[in-house]
Amino acid sequence: MFGTVKPLVDELKVREYTEYKSVYCGLCKLLKKRYGFFSRLLLNYDLVIVAMLTDGLLGETGEVNAERCITSPVKKRPILQETKGLNLAADALIILSWHKLKDNISDEKLFKKVVSACCLPLYSRSFKKAAKARPELSDAVLKAMEKQKATEDEKSKLIDKAAEPTGDMLAEIFAQTSQKDDEKENLRKFGRFIGQAIYVIDAAKDINEDLKSGSYNVFNLNKEQDENPLETAKILCNMYASEVTLAYNKLEIKTHKPVLDNIIYIGLLNAINNITTKTEAD
Repeated sequence: MFGTVKPLVDELKVREYTEYKSVYCGLCKLLKKRYGFFSRLLLNYDLVIVAMLTDGLLGETGEVNAERCITSPVKKRPILQETKGLNLAADALIILSWHKLKDNISDEKLFKKVVSACCLPLYSRSFKKAAKARPELSDAVLKAMEKQKATEDEKSKLIDKAAEPTGDMLAEIFAQTSQKDDEKENLRKFGRFIGQAIYVIDAAKDINEDLKSGSYNVFNLNKEQDENPLETAKILCNMYASEVTLAYNKLEIKTHKPVLDNIIYIGLLNAINNITTKTEAD
């Protein structure tokens, strides 16, 4: 799922792109501060939207400082300092990554098994710390991963059912972006449909690879009934994106709105439209 939900950079103004990168770099810095150096290896773009949405709903801008970092040791970069949004994104990233590593150990691909088994001990303490800070989120992710495994074990051909666990995970993560009860249910809907879209996009991209390896892919199980699975994926994702937009339009975003608008109205649709191109190029 990593790297799916992000803005279309060509449509961002320079200051908006700088703002987005400052949050990304801020997440990297905070991961090191809270969870140690190796946690930075887990960094991805998907959790940036969680940080921006949390702070956007609160109206928090945060402090941005020019600092050097491991990828830019000479030239200073604008880096967002610790905010509630960055804290949530960091905790969620550790929790998600830990469960993903555990899931990879039961994967059919030997290389992924070995790498994940070697990496898991590096993040044991980090996971315990994040799970203690966000017990509800940790429990929700665990339940979703168990649900995903059960779905794959039974080789379900239902696309919505296959995408449901990822939707459940993202629903709980996005529910955490607000402390207002009247916003939480709408945020769960927002996260649920983003999660389902991410799952379908990733499954569509992996059709050929999963067919070769024998890994579970709901589209491959339906290949006899569906002659054009990529088009089916795009249709489904456009339906999910419509629901995401409806939920997003009900939110009162106070900061980061231009960047978040780009991600939801342009970036997500761009990822959906690229399903066919990227998959056929593999």
